[in-house]
Parts: sequence; structure tokens; C-alpha cells
Amino acid sequence: MKKIIKLVFSLGIALSAVSIKADPVEDNRAWAMVVGEGQLIPGKLRWYLEAQGRFKDDWKNYDQAFIRPALNWQISEHSSLWLGYLYADTKTANGHSYEDRVWQQYQYVSSKDPGNTWLFRSRLEQRFHDVDDKTSHRFRQLIRRSIPMSQSASLSYLFWDEWMVNLNKTNWAGDNGFAQNRLFAGFLYKTTANSRLELGYVNQYVDGAKNSPNQSNHILSTSFFVQF
Repeated sequence: MKKIIKLVFSLGIALSAVSIKADPVEDNRAWAMVVGEGQLIPGKLRWYLEAQGRFKDDWKNYDQAFIRPALNWQISEHSSLWLGYLYADTKTANGHSYEDRVWQQYQYVSSKDPGNTWLFRSRLEQRFHDVDDKTSHRFRQLIRRSIPMSQSASLSYLFWDEWMVNLNKTNWAGDNGFAQNRLFAGFLYKTTANSRLELGYVNQYVDGAKNSPNQSNHILSTSFFVQF
């Protein structure tokens, strides 16, 4: 499994490198996320709830807000199947736009310790937008690795890469094929036995839809996770 994970990670980097065009538009941004998780059926069924806010234009202006609930079913010690929903509010030049999203996911985690693990996540999304009746289908692949620092059992290095591919063409989401890549480097700190803080830098490379320019966003990312 680890060999497969490393291969997919390398493929994601390669796809994003091939797609990069000259002189993308750059911006400094900030993402902040809070996640709660808990058990419904011990050892089998769990709930997940995420709230996220994003800011753009050198952190000055509101960009997006997400609410993402989900359920996941443990199919083995390391693997789970997920079913979720997302509501997104996005600030536009003329006001706000809104998206509803249904998603399905397979996730593999090599260890129960979030500070020392490989994580492999494959997600399918069906995206519904208020600007167009056509549904956009997208595939997302994330590979994540956390490595504990030798001097601290609570602090770990954290790296992940996620690439996204549109599976069909729509006017609002763009052509089918590579859509964006997100590459993260930072730290994971176990604040308590049941909570953790993840802080770091994300480079988000977005392939421009239609005739819009490509984007390269430099993002300060902060995420706080709580297990109930």
C-alpha cells in the first residue's frame, strides 16, 4: 500500500507540473478550518462535521465559506467508506454564488496515530451550482504523510498533496481534465489526547476555467481537529 501511495503522490506532482502555464496570477490567502468527529456505532459508524472560512486579496477580503458534514463506515482496521455533503458560499464581483455538493470517498490510514501515519484518500464529487444547471463531476486524490519529530512526541512534520480532475466539461467549472493541485508543508501539534492543530503553507495551483488565467495561490492554512 505504501508503494502505491508514493506512486500516486508522484503522479499528482507530475500532472500539476505538466499543466502549469506561464505567468499565473498570484495571491496571498488564508484558510481556517475546524473539524469535529465522533462515534455513532462504536468501531463501525462515525460522524464528521467541518466548517471552513477562506480569505483572499492578501488576506483582506472574504472569499468562501464551507460546511461539510459526512458519515463514514469502517470496513477494516485501516479503511473506511464515506458519504458526505457540502454547502459553499463564494464571494463574487456581483455578490455571492452558491454550490451544493454530494461526495463519496474511500480512505486508507496506516496508523491510528495522526502524528505518524500515511493517509490515502480518493473522493468523487457531484457539484451543483446556482449559475448553471449542468452538474460538474470531479475526482480528487490526496496523499498525506506525518512524521514525528524525535525531540517531541506531540509535534510532527506534515506533508500532503492533493490533485483534482474534472470528469466532464461545464461552463462554470471548466474543461474535463486537470483542474488544480494543492501541495502542503507544515506541522501537526497534538494539543490534547483528542485534539490537534495543523499549521502550514499550501500552494494551490488552479487551471483557469474558459479564458480566465491560471492561478497560483500562497495560502496560510490553519486546521483544528477535535475527537468526541
